[in-house]
Amino acid sequence: MRWRELPETLDPNGRQLVQELRRLKDHSGLTLQMLQAKTPFSGSSWERYLNGKVLPPAAAVEALAGLTDADASPLLALRHAAQESGTTRERRHPGPDAETAPQRALAPSGPPSSSVGLGEDREHDLGEDREHDQKQERVHGVALSVVGGALLLSAVVSGWLIVDRPNAAGHPAGTATEVGRYSCVYVRHGDLMLAGNSTTSSHLVALNSTGPDVAEVQCLLRRHHLSPGDVDGYFGKRTEAQVKTLQQQDHVSPDGIVGEQTWSLLRHVE
Repeated sequence: MRWRELPETLDPNGRQLVQELRRLKDHSGLTLQMLQAKTPFSGSSWERYLNGKVLPPAAAVEALAGLTDADASPLLALRHAAQESGTTRERRHPGPDAETAPQRALAPSGPPSSSVGLGEDREHDLGEDREHDQKQERVHGVALSVVGGALLLSAVVSGWLIVDRPNAAGHPAGTATEVGRYSCVYVRHGDLMLAGNSTTSSHLVALNSTGPDVAEVQCLLRRHHLSPGDVDGYFGKRTEAQVKTLQQQDHVSPDGIVGEQTWSLLRHVE
């Protein structure tokens, strides 16, 4: 596939992210129609992501990485840096429409995407636009102190994204430990409910797990009128207790571990 030239307004992190996503798509042989069929995002949405028109949601980055057996961590780190760079740039140079600036992290000078319309594709687009408006979203954001774009790119290329301090909730530090908070953006996809942090229905999540899969569990627990506490991406005792409650309600062995059967309960659309 012959790709269009990327917009000159892209910062280095955003440009690197789009180039990596393009490379994964090309090597896999996936078409936009195939991506639409295999992910919760429409073909037109993928066209915008892969041509640098809008910052792809974290769930879209994870979905493409999963389809191509790629490590999502460096891609999500690039996305986080691109989003932060765009937000900082808008804060320094606010315009008349500064309230919509976070929606244009990749292309600040472009018009915001419309969220008016019906149908599944438009519902996905609405979820994506709402995601950009959530300033609390910190998906797979590692505690990096970036001194210049070159330093970040060098760290990503080398594959070492090391965190040497605990995250904001005080949980143990480690490689790719999550910091900050996640948001819940619910989107129905067929018979499944997605919450905007992860698309998995099989990853094993248990006590002391961290990351977007855990945030997805916490969001879906809230949708089932359970209270796991903050959506912080950390699977602590409170989250475990609420998972056990859900399992007991649906007559599943209450082991507090989220596997395929419990994912099915969490994602069930009533």
